[in-house]
Amino acid sequence: MVSAFLIAFLAGVVRGYSGFGYAVLVVLGLNLLLPAQQALVTAILLDLACCLGLLRQAALSCHAPLLKRLVFGMLAILPVGLLLVNWLPSSLMSLIVGGVSLIGGVLLWLNRPIRPLSNRFALVAGMTSGLAMTTASAGGPPLMVYLLNQPIPARQQRSTAILFFAICSSCALIGLAISGLFSKPIFELAMIMFLPSLLGNQLGQRLFHRFGHLGFRQWVAPLLIMMSCWVIMSHL
Repeated sequence: MVSAFLIAFLAGVVRGYSGFGYAVLVVLGLNLLLPAQQALVTAILLDLACCLGLLRQAALSCHAPLLKRLVFGMLAILPVGLLLVNWLPSSLMSLIVGGVSLIGGVLLWLNRPIRPLSNRFALVAGMTSGLAMTTASAGGPPLMVYLLNQPIPARQQRSTAILFFAICSSCALIGLAISGLFSKPIFELAMIMFLPSLLGNQLGQRLFHRFGHLGFRQWVAPLLIMMSCWVIMSHL
């Protein structure tokens, strides 16, 4: 119970500050306590619930044309992700979660300067992030690698990410529920973790408004890398 509270609060802080990272941190933490599929559904459900308070402000400052392309790519790959979640064994799912999160964390940490990616790559970015989100709840790192190389302000990057993952989580939850992976114990666990998630989310927003100019690669990426390695070593 204490572990679930701490996981939810820490992930909430990251999400409130950066606009992403909540679901992947929750699923990495819960992978040490639950089967991978249960951890995945819980993380996506909480991710959607906790972003509701961010949607109104995000809608005012998102990059709408870019968001539409990203969502289209996500919807195109969603059936493949749902098929993999239902087909893969729980132990392999845990390793995939850890591996995808580790790659994403390393990409964010390296922060190799590349020329701004044009909007025509948004479809691929949406597909990559949507697949990672549906199978490993780790869609944040690949999406942010793309958004951070767009010539748009940090506030637009954050808002676009918030709205994208709200839509992605909603679609994934519908598919997971149809697949029979949504259950009463998962809902009860999500309810327990909801309050600490909101508290962390509020703290993260306050930190962003005060220190947002400092960026978030420097501390989100190492956190993702450490937790990913922890999950991988625990399931090998």
